[in-house]
Amino acid sequence: MSEATQPQHILNQHINLITEDGLQYLDIQHPKAQAKISLFGAHLLDFTPSQQDPLIWLSNTAIFDGKRAIRGGVPVCWPWFGPADDKKLPSHGFARNSLWTLAHYQADEDSCTIQLSLSDSSQTRAVWPFKFQLTAEFIINEEITINLITENTDSQVMPYGGALHSYLNISDTSAITITGVIANDIVIKEEVEQAFDVFSEQIIIKDQQAEREIQITNEGNNAVVVWNPWREKARAFADMPDDGYKTMLCIEPAIIKPAISIEPGNKHTLSTTIAVLAKL
Repeated sequence: MSEATQPQHILNQHINLITEDGLQYLDIQHPKAQAKISLFGAHLLDFTPSQQDPLIWLSNTAIFDGKRAIRGGVPVCWPWFGPADDKKLPSHGFARNSLWTLAHYQADEDSCTIQLSLSDSSQTRAVWPFKFQLTAEFIINEEITINLITENTDSQVMPYGGALHSYLNISDTSAITITGVIANDIVIKEEVEQAFDVFSEQIIIKDQQAEREIQITNEGNNAVVVWNPWREKARAFADMPDDGYKTMLCIEPAIIKPAISIEPGNKHTLSTTIAVLAKL
């Protein structure tokens, strides 16, 4: 996104609502961290703790056209993960390609909290026949927590899947070790796109070159997906640099089949917290 931006609304001393090229995003400047959240897709674009390198990777060739999902950040995959049963429907659902509403915000010396909302409409019911209320909650301080809260406002049981598709910023794929996904450590030496059963709620990325550890704590998921496109697929993406695969890694809490079933009037929360655990 270009730097030629002007605040549209100053919401409080830490939060501005900015419009750029027709898209709106929240710009959070807090003593503990800075962040950007797009209303298109309820999409976290940036999270950088104070005195730290960014924890979230965003492609420098990402496309911000308000039509397709943004490459990088944390896209919201919902109400299904991966390809739809009907191949005419969008992969990973429609939430990441929808315009959300700012429902709540607050900030004090300790943290900022942002809530964006998305409700069913005639358009969503044409592709997914359920009434719902979806809330994306972002809690920002030294770490970031994203809570995706799905409420069934229908009269029938609602099955759903999804993921918080976190693109994490790393120094280089050759410099990292991942613990907590499976019993053994994982290193990335080739393309990987795999869903694992939940082995641990906490996952650690040890980044020797960046001299830090990143901790990911997930709740409400039945799987953890690890993804890196590697060379050939990165080259095939128009919205990713050819060498972009070297500095990003997706470790995402996911709900894959069998889906979560929510009774009428009930809720389910999918959550991830991303933090710098320690300097190596």
